[in-house]
Amino acid sequence: MLRLYDHVESVCCQKVRPAFFEKGVEYEKRHVALEAGESQSEAFLAVNPKGMVPVIEHDGRIVTESSIILEYIEEAFEGPALMPADPYWRARRRAWARRIDDSMHTHVATISFIIAFVRAFRSTLDTPEKLATYLNGVPDPTYRDNMRANFGAEVDSERMQDAVLAYDSFIADMETALGESPWLAGDTFSLADLDVVPYIVRLRNLQLDCLWSGRTRVADWLERVTSRESWRKTVSELQSSDWLGLMKASGDTARPIVERMLAAT
Repeated sequence: MLRLYDHVESVCCQKVRPAFFEKGVEYEKRHVALEAGESQSEAFLAVNPKGMVPVIEHDGRIVTESSIILEYIEEAFEGPALMPADPYWRARRRAWARRIDDSMHTHVATISFIIAFVRAFRSTLDTPEKLATYLNGVPDPTYRDNMRANFGAEVDSERMQDAVLAYDSFIADMETALGESPWLAGDTFSLADLDVVPYIVRLRNLQLDCLWSGRTRVADWLERVTSRESWRKTVSELQSSDWLGLMKASGDTARPIVERMLAAT
């Protein structure tokens, strides 16, 4: 038995679904409605006490954390190799994954919530009491503090600017890396590309492609990854028109502010 606890717009889940597709692995999917607080339900916390997706349950065993899940998929299932064979490129893949986990995940959450997702959450958490109950129920203290700060920040805030400038640096490093090899960890598509692509597509959905304007290698890489059948079938074709519409409308408003932040550096 193989089950994925999933949310269609979670960037971490968007790493995992294409990996299963690339390997040709079938699984049962369980949707976890994050915006409705389902990740705090007793049933889900019994699966993952951190209250976060994705989670995979394989023959009764639980695996959490998307970067770890990707390596589990590579090692537990047959199919095309998604981890580079060369030790150097394996190390490079792990460096991208570490950077995503250590900083970029927080930054994408900041940008996403401040620009758009706060609206979806506030449609359910529509009183101060409901919001306080939700935030107090977030199990992970770091995630809880970040969520609380994001709910209170505006697009022109210092918090938003820090996230945008961190992304600018990250994408600059991608451009350099893609001058060394056609993919982020060598000559073939790998877990490194799956680690990173949801974090760039999220910006595109938020109308913030200005962050790679002039960075032609990143633009080409993004087109190549998102044209793969694995991405189209497990991400693009599943995305909610409501969520995409929210991100576009909110992003159109935020983009001029973000462009001013970039121009000021």
